[in-house]
Amino acid sequence: MKEDRKLIIESLFIKYEDAFNANGLDRCLNFPEGTMQKFYKYNRQLSRKRINRIYRFTEKFVSDFEKLKKNKHIT
Repeated sequence: MKEDRKLIIESLFIKYEDAFNANGLDRCLNFPEGTMQKFYKYNRQLSRKRINRIYRFTEKFVSDFEKLKKNKHIT
């Protein structure tokens, strides 16, 4: 299951690379500066710990989006 999570996260972030600012992701996820840039630019592997953190962030991001879409207002 962990490998599926890794594949999902890496595929998602590669597909939408232009939509996500690497430095902003580093700050938002409390990663060392340059982590996401190295992932995008040099195809550096992300650790399991970082994959899990991104996965939880992505779940929360999608959940918040769905809640806002359902309620049709921003809180």
